[in-house]
Amino acid sequence: MANRFFIKSTGLINASGNDLIDFINRMSTNDFRKLPKDEFRKTVLTTDKGRIIDLINVLNFADRQYIVTSDNFQDRVISHLSKYIITDDVILEKSDKKYLNIVVSGDNLTEAAGKISGADIIKNKVYRLDENEFLFIDDLKFESLNIICREENLQKYKEILTGIEDAKEQSCEEYEFMRIDAGIPEGENELNDNINPMECGLDRYISFVKGCYIGQEVIARLDSQGKRPKQMVRIESKDALSRNDKIFSEAGEAGFVSSSVSLDGKNLSLGFIRSTNLDYEKEYFVKNDKGETFKIIISKIN
Repeated sequence: MANRFFIKSTGLINASGNDLIDFINRMSTNDFRKLPKDEFRKTVLTTDKGRIIDLINVLNFADRQYIVTSDNFQDRVISHLSKYIITDDVILEKSDKKYLNIVVSGDNLTEAAGKISGADIIKNKVYRLDENEFLFIDDLKFESLNIICREENLQKYKEILTGIEDAKEQSCEEYEFMRIDAGIPEGENELNDNINPMECGLDRYISFVKGCYIGQEVIARLDSQGKRPKQMVRIESKDALSRNDKIFSEAGEAGFVSSSVSLDGKNLSLGFIRSTNLDYEKEYFVKNDKGETFKIIISKIN
């Protein structure tokens, strides 16, 4: 498959301090006790009720660290973390520049990464392109090359990517269709304080052996009991759906739509259905705010 790339806004926090990595370990779901220099790790910040603040990437360099957040989530992340900084040597500063994340997918990621960085890219490693610009290969649901750059430098990276044979920039609809089809939670739609990370399939970024972190008791209890209040599902429909449309089964209201996209006559969505109402063999339908009803087909996200 030829390379495709999509440009989206992202947030960047400049982080430093002798206690930063240990602090992140105590604040988030993943295990940061052994994070080598020049590597990155994905983790979830949760409230004391185990609900999502944000899904972040922590970039660990020898001289300092950076936190890559969802678009416009920097203030939310800093506000949440700052409440727990007491005697820790931790400094968090919101970048004063606008940052973009160029998400490259396809079969030639190594070639693209090499042309941009001049290095042979290794999984889990993060590479500095400039003082505050970075490159790494992520594998959330599908493998992607991520270029974190300042807005004013976007054009030079676009020129490199478009110079690769058959490379193509994706439209918003094309990227959303790919994201939703893969079951990737993003932004306010799926990453918010009404949802916990297990409900949207982020289990791989949760450590159940490292000890305490904010929200750990709630998440550990859900895991030990084998209970998830609701689960994220993929939705296909003949008609276009909208965020917050309610999902019903024969038994009544069962959940809601969180993201939706229409592309080339196909309608695809993500939604959440309460576990007590979830049965992939049952029929479901959506009712929008106009009272219109549409039949939908749900499927499990791998």
